[in-house]
Amino acid sequence: MTRIEKEAGAIRLPTISVVVCTRDRPKDLVELLHALLDQTYPPFEVIVVDASLSNRVQKLVDSFQSKFHKDGLRYIKARDDGLPAARNLGVRLSNGDAILFLDDDTLLENNLLDALAIFLHEHPNAIGIQPQVHGLFARPTNGIKRKIKNTMYKAFMLNYYKQNTLSVRKSGLSGFPYSYPLTEEANAQRLDGCCMCYRREIFEKLSFDTNLKRWAFMEDLDFSYRAYKKNLGTLHAIPSAIITHKKSTKSRLPSRERTYMTTIYWFYVFFKDVLEGSILNLLAFLWALAGNLVTMVVGLLVERRSKPAWWNLVYLSHSYAVAFANLKAVINGDLGFFNKSLNGQGKVEDK
Repeated sequence: MTRIEKEAGAIRLPTISVVVCTRDRPKDLVELLHALLDQTYPPFEVIVVDASLSNRVQKLVDSFQSKFHKDGLRYIKARDDGLPAARNLGVRLSNGDAILFLDDDTLLENNLLDALAIFLHEHPNAIGIQPQVHGLFARPTNGIKRKIKNTMYKAFMLNYYKQNTLSVRKSGLSGFPYSYPLTEEANAQRLDGCCMCYRREIFEKLSFDTNLKRWAFMEDLDFSYRAYKKNLGTLHAIPSAIITHKKSTKSRLPSRERTYMTTIYWFYVFFKDVLEGSILNLLAFLWALAGNLVTMVVGLLVERRSKPAWWNLVYLSHSYAVAFANLKAVINGDLGFFNKSLNGQGKVEDK
């Protein structure tokens, strides 16, 4: 499809609403808003859902209003109730044919929305699509240490890297293409939350799980894998659209809380979405739990990390104890024992 065909009005491309959920990252947001203004196919609207503790983001958005067309940029103040709740709010307020969710710390090629809209037009059965991700996720593929590490992660049913693959493993973790450039369109079982685009109609069936708070580890897998199971073969990753994920260090959880979140939310998403009554899946999950400990110990020894780094092993071990002690609550979808600690309301403890 050529630019001339589009300009001649021969086709109507789907409109794309862009939802950006942000929290205390005005400098990152500035770069993203400039990138959205530079798009060859303009967004139908940009909705900034802000959970910041200050008003700096609101002032920034106000300063950009005149640069967008009328009502093309909207600011919404959200409760500090987590990324999934913010995404749901953005969906409710959006009006485009499709909704693109972008992290505030992403940079875009200027044809990103163009490529997404063309793909949606040419693939009417596609429910969700993801661009190719560059940046800090794109780890080098050469080097014996990297290859050994990836092999270990694959063997232990952990997250690992494989070309043109976005899969959900029996353990609930994933196969990713991020060490490799996409060389072709790939069918996907999951999409990445930093840059996923869905047709509006999927939100008539699904919403993001608000049990998951703050930056909500695995909220993207939870939503996209449920979408995949309802609409098999309709999620895609495409090489023609490219983003760079800077992965900002601003407004992130401390190491201890981050470790507890990744463990407890992994338990929750596994039992909710992946187990499906399968003994093989349960064994894969338990094997991955063991593998997670083993690979951390090996990494600490091989890299000769300092004593403070070994606290991560303590956090991980205790997070397992907490998750198993609260397993019934996790399976029943009650994460209050952990979520209250994210807002400073208490400590995460075993029962």
